[in-house]
Order: sequence, then C-alpha cells, then structure tokens
Amino acid sequence: MGGQKTPGNGVYGVAQPDRDYSEKNLEGLVEELLEYNPLLQSLVAKINASRAFIPQASAPDDPRLSFEASNIPVGDPSFSRTPMTGMQIYLRQKVPFPGKLRLKKKIAESRATQAEDEHLERLNQLVAEFKGAAHDYSYAINAADISRKTIGRLQALTKALEAKYAVGEVPQQDVLKTKVELSKMHERLIRQDRMADKLASRINTLLNRPAKTPLKVVVPKNTLTGVPYGLDDLRNIARHSRHWLNRADKVIDEAEHRYKLARKELLPDFDFSAGYRIRSNSIEGPVLGEDFFSAGVIINIPVWTTRKQDKRVEQTRYLVAAAKKEKEALVQETIYQVEKLFLEVAQRKEQYELYHSRIVPESEAALVSSRRSYEANEVDYLNVITNELNLFQVQLLMHQYYFEHEKKIAELEMAIGKPLAQLPFAGGAL
Repeated sequence: MGGQKTPGNGVYGVAQPDRDYSEKNLEGLVEELLEYNPLLQSLVAKINASRAFIPQASAPDDPRLSFEASNIPVGDPSFSRTPMTGMQIYLRQKVPFPGKLRLKKKIAESRATQAEDEHLERLNQLVAEFKGAAHDYSYAINAADISRKTIGRLQALTKALEAKYAVGEVPQQDVLKTKVELSKMHERLIRQDRMADKLASRINTLLNRPAKTPLKVVVPKNTLTGVPYGLDDLRNIARHSRHWLNRADKVIDEAEHRYKLARKELLPDFDFSAGYRIRSNSIEGPVLGEDFFSAGVIINIPVWTTRKQDKRVEQTRYLVAAAKKEKEALVQETIYQVEKLFLEVAQRKEQYELYHSRIVPESEAALVSSRRSYEANEVDYLNVITNELNLFQVQLLMHQYYFEHEKKIAELEMAIGKPLAQLPFAGGAL
C-alpha cells in the first residue's frame, strides 16, 4: 500500500500520552493501525536486519595473524644458541574464487527485498482484517440501533394493547404475543451489544491501545464504495501490484543466484599467506642471524564433487524449478481471489440496492398499512406483529449486505495489492 507511515514504538497495555483516542473515521483508524501495530513494527525490524546483513554477506573473511616462537632449546632456553631458533609472524588471508562474494551479496539483497514485500503483503492483510473488524463493529452498532427502535415500537404497541385489553377490545393473546416478541428483541439486543464489545476489544488490540480504551468510531453512511475497474483490469493490476507475487519473483532470483553459487563451488578458494622469521645472531650456521621471509598459497581440491558439489548444483536446480512453480500457483490463486471477490462485491451490491430501494420501503409501507387496517378492524393482530418483525429482519439484512460489501471491498484491495482509492477512476465498473 502506498503512503504508509513508518510504524512507531507503541507498547501494548501502556497508556501513550501523545496518542489521539478521539473519534475517528475508518481511514483515521487505519493510519493509527499503521503507526502503532506491533506486528508491523516487528516486520520493519526484520527488514532492517536483512539490510544489515547485505554488507556482511559480501565481506571477505578476516585476515589471520599468527605468532610463534620455534625450536627453542629445552635445556638452556635462548634465541641465539642455534640457527634453528627464531620467532615467526604469519599473515593469512582466505580469498574466495572471483564471483562468489558477488553472488552471496545478490542472495542477501534478494532476501532483504523479500522481507520488504512480506512486510507490505502482511500490511495489506492486516488492513483488510482491521477493516473487516471495523465493519463488523459498525454493523453491530447499526443492528443494536435497529433493535432499540423496534423495541420502542413494540413497547408502545404493548401499552396500546394493554389499554384495549383492559376494556375488552382485544384478546389477551395479542398482549402476550407482543410481550414474548419484546423479550426476544431484548435478548437480541444483549447479544448485539456484547458482540460490539468483543469487536471493540479486537480493534483496540490491533491498534495496540491500552485495554478497555473507549472506541469512538464514525459509523459510515450507507454509501457503497465503488470499483473503478472491470475484472480484466483488476487481474492485471493484481499481477503487478500484489506483493506476494513480487516476493515470489525475489524467491526465484534467490534460487537462481544459489544455483550459480553452487556451480562456483566447483572452483577452489585461495588461502594466501606471508611470513617473516626473526632470528638472533648465532655462531653456527651458514647464514648467521639473517631473517627469513616466506609466502605461499593453499587451495582446496574438490575431490568429492559427485557427493558434494554436484549434488548441491542438482539441489539448487530443483529449488529454482520449485520457486517458479510456486510463483505459478500463487498467480492462479491470486487471480481466483480477485475473480471471487469481484463477483461477491457485485452480489452484495445488488442485494443491498434491492433491499434499500424496494424491500425495506415496501416493508415499512406494509407495516404502516397493517397498523391502520388493524385499528380499523380490517385485519387481525397477527398481521401487524408479522409485518413488524419482517421490517426488523429486512432492515438488518440491508445493513448486513452493506457492511459485507465494504468488507469484500477491503479483501479485494488486499488481493490486488493496493487500495481502490489509489486507482484512477475509469467510469465505475461496480
């Protein structure tokens, strides 16, 4: 996702005086999520660790300095009794065959970019999860509000029925029926309020807020988020923007670099050495007290190639093939996700618009009509209570389809790898 803030240093369960806990809309809460979520902070630390490893991977081994005193007589220790006695200083340096360190650096760079893509992918997943929880919370608040309004109407209806029952105008069963439905509605309200509390706790956890911080959310109006592109365009966007696919490309690069490095392992490394021998003046020997200089090189001889180096080449070749096939599987899965979510978004849109434009208004009109007819003794009471409960159900479904639509939009943004708001408007496919 573009334009993210770098995660901060919030500590869960500890009040942070500089944080803003005031009422926010969804986008404001997402910004807070990106700044304070500890999982994202952990992934950023892993990125920095991967970057710090790059210069290590391409650095040669440290030179080795050795010092030794050799051939010192045991009976009378002295550096001047025999020409064999002396002090030696050696400097050794191991040098890999040319190209090996460069390949190791490329492998480390690939791992670092994989960590970056993993961070961005997990960020998108976390944002989709967070938006899903926020939409569920908003639905629970809306559902509770619908329940309270229905309870208010049922309570008014109960009082009117009790007054009519007192003068013998209605049977007792009408009063009891209303009270039973009223009790059921109170039970639904309890469940909805508890669900809102649980979702608020989940949101606070994702935001890394202290426990039981009051959640103040601007509940969105019922305006559906549009999709600016058609299915073919969204497929192409996903192929280029989905960070999981970008990471798969880096995994292939790493595997190919490891394959090249395995082939390089057939070539020897070099261990250069230079030494200086310090000798004291001696009465014996053809070279009296003169110091010596020596130099040399050691190379490893790959004599077990069929069991080691050749098998390593074979192993890495298979890993390259596996990485490419994994990328193909990820592409197919991503395309499936985009197609599935696109169709689900379209379905929820159609369902919501049907309920918003027809079913809910018709149910409201049916309830008003049944009440008038009941007051005129044209229909029985069952017709009234049935329309009342039907209105409650269709209002819940309308809000459910709205918030499910918005949740599917968040999941679609995760599947294509970027928010729809970042895409230029192209006429509105959905």
